[in-house]
Amino acid sequence: AVFHELGAGGWAARAADEIRRGGLHPAGREELTPTEERVAKLVAAGRTNREIASALFITVKAVEANLTRIYAKLEVRSRTELALRLGARQTSTKA
Repeated sequence: AVFHELGAGGWAARAADEIRRGGLHPAGREELTPTEERVAKLVAAGRTNREIASALFITVKAVEANLTRIYAKLEVRSRTELALRLGARQTSTKA
C-alpha cells in the first residue's frame, strides 16, 4: 500500500509477488503456497532435497521446512504419497 501511495507501481507489484511467494497470504488447509507447490512438484518428479534447493535457490533446510508443511497440509507421510496425491489433484483439476 505504501508503494502505491508513493506512486511506485513497480515496487508494489514486486512486493506483492514476494508476499505471495513467501506464503504470507491466508491459505486454506490444503492450499499450498506457490513455493510449497514448486517444492512438491519437484519432489514428485523424483528430485532430492539438495537438487530442489539448488533449482529454487533456497537452502536444504528451507526445502525440509516446506516439505513438513506440505505433508501436514496434504496429510501425507512420504514422498511417494505426495507424488500420488499430486497426480490425483492434477487429474481432478483437468476433469
